[in-house]
Amino acid sequence: MERMRAWLEDRVGIEGMTSDLMNHLVPRRLNPLDLLGEVTVFLFINQAVTGILLAMFYKASATTAYQSIQNLMHNVPLGWVIRDLHYWGANIMVVVVFVHMLRGFYVGGYKRPREVTWITGVVLLILTILFAFTGYLLPWDQQSYWATVVGTAMATYTPFIGNWLQLLARGGDYVTGTTLTRFYSVHMLVLPALMAAFIGVHIAMVTKKDQTVVEEAKHWSPEERRKKLVPFWPYTITQATIVILIAAAALFMIALNFRAPLLSPADPMNRDLYQPRPAWYFFSIYYILELPTRISFLQPIDKLLDPFLILGLPLVAFGLLFALPWLDRRPTRQPRDRKGFISAGAIVTAGIIIFTYLGATAPLPGQGGPAVAVAHPSYHADIVPILSANCYVCHAGAAPTSGFNFQTYKDIMALKIVDPGHASQSLMIQKLTGQVPPQMPLGGKPLPKATITTIANWINEGAPDN
Repeated sequence: MERMRAWLEDRVGIEGMTSDLMNHLVPRRLNPLDLLGEVTVFLFINQAVTGILLAMFYKASATTAYQSIQNLMHNVPLGWVIRDLHYWGANIMVVVVFVHMLRGFYVGGYKRPREVTWITGVVLLILTILFAFTGYLLPWDQQSYWATVVGTAMATYTPFIGNWLQLLARGGDYVTGTTLTRFYSVHMLVLPALMAAFIGVHIAMVTKKDQTVVEEAKHWSPEERRKKLVPFWPYTITQATIVILIAAAALFMIALNFRAPLLSPADPMNRDLYQPRPAWYFFSIYYILELPTRISFLQPIDKLLDPFLILGLPLVAFGLLFALPWLDRRPTRQPRDRKGFISAGAIVTAGIIIFTYLGATAPLPGQGGPAVAVAHPSYHADIVPILSANCYVCHAGAAPTSGFNFQTYKDIMALKIVDPGHASQSLMIQKLTGQVPPQMPLGGKPLPKATITTIANWINEGAPDN
């Protein structure tokens, strides 16, 4: 064994690599939040192991995916435990990585010379969200299907390349089996490799540059350093093991007591009228997107705000995270000396939490129609609010989901979806009533009779631009 160890050490240098990790100094008294990085590594390992086990039974096609999940849960011994561990592990990992980044922000972990450590951490947060999002579709039930329809539709708001991005994600105009295959490939092949690589770089940079408190210890006396600093092995690794065991026990208890959801099979026609909602980590954007429809003075420019709210806010947020080491260039790391940045971070964090809660509890978008039919409707006063509430999510913007853009009166006339003076012969009415399938709005409840009658009355009066 000694000869084998010497052979490996001579050619690989394992001891040199591990000694940096095991011997680097850390505070004797660690805040448990400082160990969230170790918890993240544990959760990634959990996702890798349970993901491999799930892949042994999963069949990635639109005709077999749902049945393979049912088979796993009901016929494979402990299959439901494996799926629950994977499902809850993914959701908890999003939260843990986010809180880990908040802790790094609070202690000034982005400051020189740890800029690369911080940047790799931001990348890991993005990869974690992509992991959760691509895996969300794989059960191929109504919840995952329609959440993906909503999520991928957000790409269309990207200027110039929005439609191309949606086609790239979906593999076509709609979410189909091709989309499922693409998401599965990215989820199983691309993201794990990227995640493992960036975790490795992140750990290497943490080891190389130590924690922020160790940087400050350079100004301590030798006696203070001996009292307050200890090597990672065996002191910190013991604490980390305890925290990881607690996290593992919590994950296992959650998996045993709360089943991962599995609704009815995905139905692109949505015959059971499932109300689409995005995945929970998009709830804040989902709610912010709905805010202009609830604020009267913003309603006229609601659709103009959509690109900024859906695309602009996340880009600005992550752009600021990447640029943070150069925005806050003062050498001090003490929170009391960074009140402006700490306050801004607290406000943003509180906003994300509040809007996520509001997005989770808010009623689904209303159907924006009159209580009783309007006999002589106005296009701008009566018809536009109905279309805005029910149709524009797919039929508006630079790259509409369906390929049909009728955000303006001119668009409606050009598409010939209304036949002025003849409501019953108009494609719009035939779609809304279900005479021509699929019934619209796709993925939502049929419009109330009073709403459809209002549109029909407008068409029968010649569909004026009034």
